Amino acid sequence: MASQKITEEAVYLCTGNPLPKDIEQISYWLLNESFAERVSETKTRKGLALIDIVREVTMFVFKIKMPSDVRVQLINDLADIKYRLSFGCNDKLQLGSLIAIFTKARSALVAVVK
Repeated sequence: MASQKITEEAVYLCTGNPLPKDIEQISYWLLNESFAERVSETKTRKGLALIDIVREVTMFVFKIKMPSDVRVQLINDLADIKYRLSFGCNDKLQLGSLIAIFTKARSALVAVVK
């Protein structure tokens, strides 16, 4: 009813879930940018809920090649954020936490490479 043609993008937009390409872009920013202000801008511009971003980024982390100890810590930290969001914690604080855990993961990845 919301769209003349049923496409993957139309389904994601209708249900309010983040598009896979948006999650890939957000994950890239979190893993590669020094300050992930773009994540907040994308969240606001596209009307995404942080809980949905965390859920999808968690699934995306399983697809990325990285050392298992870094992945386990990242997944554990993402679960903590999801838990706090489910109890109504402030989105801005949890977005800061999301950025912090990816910064920590990035540092761990750099340490492994060296």
